[in-house]
Amino acid sequence: MTRFRLSSDAQTDLINIRHYTLKNWGSEQSEKYLTELQQTIELLASSPEMGKKRVDVSNDTLSFPHASHVIYYSVQNDHLLVFAVLHKSMVPNNHLKNR
Repeated sequence: MTRFRLSSDAQTDLINIRHYTLKNWGSEQSEKYLTELQQTIELLASSPEMGKKRVDVSNDTLSFPHASHVIYYSVQNDHLLVFAVLHKSMVPNNHLKNR
């Protein structure tokens, strides 16, 4: 498996991360951080078992840390579905209920 898809919520998370990073650390750091996040997601698509099972969220949810954020995803038939990218300080169950 090497394909991945971002849910609309995950896309919104990445847009918010971009805006925050751009505002606080500038365009170069924003570009670098988002590129690294994408590379991590691509790595997970190639090796989804790298993630930690998160039965506290749901039976099919996995997570993987990236710097200050945690990527939440599930393995679908032919792709990886990323449904959230949350700051590591966020309580997942408070933010993932409706995703």
